[in-house]
Amino acid sequence: MALAAWRRPAVCLTIDYGQLPAKGEVVAATQACRDLALRHEVLSAQIPGLGSGDLAGGISDHSPNSEFWPFRNQFLITLAGMMAMKFGCDTVLIGTVASDARHKDGSPEFLTAMDHLLGLQEGSLRLLAPAAHLTSAELVSQSRIPHTTLAWSHSCHTGNLACGQCRGCQKHLEVEVALGLQW
Repeated sequence: MALAAWRRPAVCLTIDYGQLPAKGEVVAATQACRDLALRHEVLSAQIPGLGSGDLAGGISDHSPNSEFWPFRNQFLITLAGMMAMKFGCDTVLIGTVASDARHKDGSPEFLTAMDHLLGLQEGSLRLLAPAAHLTSAELVSQSRIPHTTLAWSHSCHTGNLACGQCRGCQKHLEVEVALGLQW
């Protein structure tokens, strides 16, 4: 949401790939885009049987991070690239922040490789992660997103309502505290 408010892309995309909180994410993104007067598209590309970790309701055997889902960012970026070409866009923006570098698919090396890969293919797209060097709180501050719109954000990894226990809910609270935004 903060990236959309900051960069105001031609099209915002939410992907339901079978993650447990998909409905909550779609509702939140739809309302935020409505508030920000941005075009919003929802794409369903169901792969729940390939997931792991909190987002799939299981355990992650391949990563110490509870939200790990194998090749998720690569898959989502590929779908976003397809949608970008459909809508005549030349760039895919992703909301990666500095703390995402703890995941291989949030690292600077991964972002560079994906940018290169998108550029090699027909369409010659660019991948940009303009907040990759910012904390989530810095991104929110940079974006100047209205607090009433930010309140729609959905970060829970386990469901459509905030559980308050998962890593997504914990990070959401940490960002609110850093910004002085207790609701």
